Amino acid sequence: MLFRLLLPLTLTIAILQAQSSAQKVEILAKTLDKDGTIVHAQEDVVLYSDKYIITSDEAYYDYNTSDLELIGNITIMEGTSFSTRSGYAKLNMQSDSGDLTPMFAYTGESKMWLKCNNAQFDPRYYITKKSILSSCDVQDPDWKIGFTTGEYDRENQFLHTYNTLFYVADIPMFYLPYFAFPTDTTRRTGLLRPEFSFGSNEGFYYMQPIYFAPQANWDFQLNPQIRTSRGAGVHGKLRFADSPYSTGEISLGQFKEKREYLEENDLKNIKHYGYTIKYDRSKLFSGYFEKNTEDGLWLDFNYLNDIDYLNTINNDEKSYDSLVQSTLNYYMERDLDYFGLYAKYYIDTSKSSNDDTIQELPTLHYHRFSNNILAENIFYSIDYKTTNLTSKDDLDAITHEANAPISIYFSFFDNFLHFKATENFYFAKVDYEDGAKEGDGHVVQNYHRLSLYTELAKPYEDFFHTMYLGLDYTIPGHDKKSDGFKEIEADSNLDEFDSLLLNTKENLSINLVEFFYNSEGRKVVAHTLRQTIMMGNLAVDEYKYQDLSNNIHLYFSKDLTLSNLINYSYEHSRFSKFQTSLNWKIDDYKAKFIHTYQKDNRDDDVDNYLTFSVDTDYVKNYNLFASLNYDVEDDYFKSWQVGWTMKKKCWDYRLTYREEIEPDSSSSGSTNKRGVYLTFNLYPLGGISYDFTKESKSGE
Repeated sequence: MLFRLLLPLTLTIAILQAQSSAQKVEILAKTLDKDGTIVHAQEDVVLYSDKYIITSDEAYYDYNTSDLELIGNITIMEGTSFSTRSGYAKLNMQSDSGDLTPMFAYTGESKMWLKCNNAQFDPRYYITKKSILSSCDVQDPDWKIGFTTGEYDRENQFLHTYNTLFYVADIPMFYLPYFAFPTDTTRRTGLLRPEFSFGSNEGFYYMQPIYFAPQANWDFQLNPQIRTSRGAGVHGKLRFADSPYSTGEISLGQFKEKREYLEENDLKNIKHYGYTIKYDRSKLFSGYFEKNTEDGLWLDFNYLNDIDYLNTINNDEKSYDSLVQSTLNYYMERDLDYFGLYAKYYIDTSKSSNDDTIQELPTLHYHRFSNNILAENIFYSIDYKTTNLTSKDDLDAITHEANAPISIYFSFFDNFLHFKATENFYFAKVDYEDGAKEGDGHVVQNYHRLSLYTELAKPYEDFFHTMYLGLDYTIPGHDKKSDGFKEIEADSNLDEFDSLLLNTKENLSINLVEFFYNSEGRKVVAHTLRQTIMMGNLAVDEYKYQDLSNNIHLYFSKDLTLSNLINYSYEHSRFSKFQTSLNWKIDDYKAKFIHTYQKDNRDDDVDNYLTFSVDTDYVKNYNLFASLNYDVEDDYFKSWQVGWTMKKKCWDYRLTYREEIEPDSSSSGSTNKRGVYLTFNLYPLGGISYDFTKESKSGE
């Protein structure tokens, strides 16, 4: 029986399901014809199934055999991650197989496309012949990959290509017999992007990361590497999440030098090894307490036998401090009470031995946040800290510090003027054990602080002004120090006790903080001025007028800011610190400038350095940049670089010439590296990096 339904203004819907079919097929079209078991659909054809949404100009569907023939402007969408376009296609909806001629495929997550003359598919794979893929413009791609045979795994969203040729525009660049990559962001085991470089001192550098992702809550990356003129090594990193509130990672590795390189560069060790453990966790124990309790743990433990362990992990630009610190911090907070447990362990890589390095193992901390007592305008807080300072052969001591201020607050003249009087009680004690010193020292102090301040805000016709102006007057009270504590104050080598040497001498502190806002509410000026004046009897090494500090920020626009910090020393009639920074961005240009000059009042050490960077996007798709770090006092460039980055939607490259001074374990303490660095990235495949560097020891 033959029938025709013509509905020019509405869609005609037919729901057809073969008894043996695995997929229900729903067909919408302006025109439907039925001849036996075959439905012929024409004009604005749309087909729905459990797996696909299909559109075409014309379709034939046999609901007995589940064969589907599509003709003209065919789009097949498989979820939101994969879709194809073709001119002619034959599918079997029951076996989920068929072929398309020609085929254009697009993966939504990776934004890559693939086209070929013909493709066949089954429930698991698409098989393509003589194909091209890219993520660039379809008509004239900047880069593309051609291959004779391709296999796309629909289930794992992974593409395998055979006899693969990489092109820049239409120019073939290099060949691979086999190439494979994922088309989504699912974590999976496999090879990651390798790293290549060439240095005149280290030779050819190659690192091939291997990534393992067996489960959703942990993975592991292994990085074997070789430096042909220097040596070889392997490093690994395990990342894990053992709860919804935590993350952690364990890194370890070793690099072995060649004997010739070791001797030529005067390195400390033939093997560089170490490990790092990092763990961040909230709700460690607080889940077992009341809801208003929270806690957290942060662990960053580092061990290494010398600084070259860090230098050989990879070939990235380095900026390491010779003092490597390990940290453990745990806190628990409930209402107004805070408990802390801290530990710090130091490895000074510039020393041959760390037996005299003082470690903080551990520190216990209790703090009671400010709260009123007896009356609404009377407040108190408590802070107590004890630290165990230890070293193998120089110093062992336990320190105790307690501070308990009590304040009373009044306001006058309708909150125009505010007054606060604070009584501070301070106690500190040091117990020496076996080591450089024996015995103990303690100090008991109390001091009074009177604060008078006002907070004002006034609107003007074109701007809005806020100001804080305050006076703090500190008056010493009871002060008793034992002979042992006086020795600590006199011993300039014991910097670890600086926090115990509380300065409670009589002084007057003047503070001004003000902000200016324009009529649109945008901040245009921020200004801070501070001055402390010492009162009463002064020690020989003290000066009545402490350094004047003036800090101003000018916000000319959201793209242009100028900041200046000046500390002036009355005692030495000169600037003790002068720092200027400028951040500028106008249209396609950006620049940043920082100059710092600092001279310690106690000696002749001077820090005088500047940092400058500039870049521009004036040329379309190109970013030109340059930066430098210059030590003015010692007259040398710590690092500088110049180069450009080209960015397009589907690829980029970065070319840089850079010179830098890198710390190492040799007797000279550093290596000068200079060379050209080149990086290519093809989206979303990744890229490769090359660097051609020359190395020399400092002073050569």
